[in-house]
Amino acid sequence: MTIKSVVLVLSDGSHLHDDTEEFLRRKGHEVVTDPDNFAEAFAKDARKIILIAYQDLVQGSECYSRVVTEFSLGCCPHYSVVLCIRKDVPAAYELCLNQTVDNYLIVRPIYDMHRLALLLKQADDAVAHTEQRMALACIGEELVEHKKVLDRFIISNIDKGVECQAETVNAFSAVLNELTDLIAGHYDHPLPVDHNRVAEQTRQLSDRKLREMSEWAETVKEGYNEITQLKIPAVSDNKTNIALIDTDSHSASPVKQILFDCGYNPIVFASAKEALPAMICRQPDLLLLDYEVSDLSALKVLAYMQKFNQLTDIPVILLTGHPDKEILSGCLKAGARDFIVTPADKEALREKINRLLPEDRQVLA
Repeated sequence: MTIKSVVLVLSDGSHLHDDTEEFLRRKGHEVVTDPDNFAEAFAKDARKIILIAYQDLVQGSECYSRVVTEFSLGCCPHYSVVLCIRKDVPAAYELCLNQTVDNYLIVRPIYDMHRLALLLKQADDAVAHTEQRMALACIGEELVEHKKVLDRFIISNIDKGVECQAETVNAFSAVLNELTDLIAGHYDHPLPVDHNRVAEQTRQLSDRKLREMSEWAETVKEGYNEITQLKIPAVSDNKTNIALIDTDSHSASPVKQILFDCGYNPIVFASAKEALPAMICRQPDLLLLDYEVSDLSALKVLAYMQKFNQLTDIPVILLTGHPDKEILSGCLKAGARDFIVTPADKEALREKINRLLPEDRQVLA
């Protein structure tokens, strides 16, 4: 017979029917009544339920507290049930209310064996649920730690393939979202019968994603034996820093001049792949993005900016010479905050920039 759980009995000889031990064994539980065998029982890979059968409830709860301390049960999922007579129900209720124990069962005047079996079934499910949540939370913590390592690697190698890095972060975000949904789902839905199988499937999912991340990292390392430092344009502490991505130097120069004349510190990038890693390292106050970026589309740039925590809060104004409604709508949905039709008007550009900046970073006419 498969053991459902281990039932450990703390007793002073009262409140425990003579046939209880045999009845629980027939129901598939392993019953341990000898304190000398508790250590072995707690070491078993089975769910633990503790029955507290003391005439004096205070004495019983103190005995239970000693067992919790001695066997470090504070971090070990288990379920505790105090057996009591009817007149002690208020005291047993207070023990449950204070979370000293999990539940109580009235054993006198009627000793209902089947009610005890039902309570132990509920206890078994509760412990299984707790174990599953702890396992999933542990996996989630491992994934988050691995993501931190991955993020540090990406930042230190940010000039090596921005597109690949963004897709990697996207993949990791997806698996974290899956894990979050899985954990959250167990708060409102019935517990699956085989909780270990669900936890193992989740672990396999995380392991597979981590292998993919590791293989990608090794590819980058093999391709670049020496990491070169980016030439990152200086940002100003005293002026508002406006980044400009425009691959056309002829159209970029007038906009740069307007920014300079308005009192901003313009930071011009000739390509998106140059701008993205540089902005991760040093964030500008705002980005002017030319829709006609040659190396990456404006939509891709906006999508990549959502993948990096350092870029998500940078407001973006789209520069376009063709105010196509469909194009503008797509860019605004992708994260752009506003747009301006080029050639840009000085005052209109200043007004739009100031509208997206905090008051202390605005430049007045």
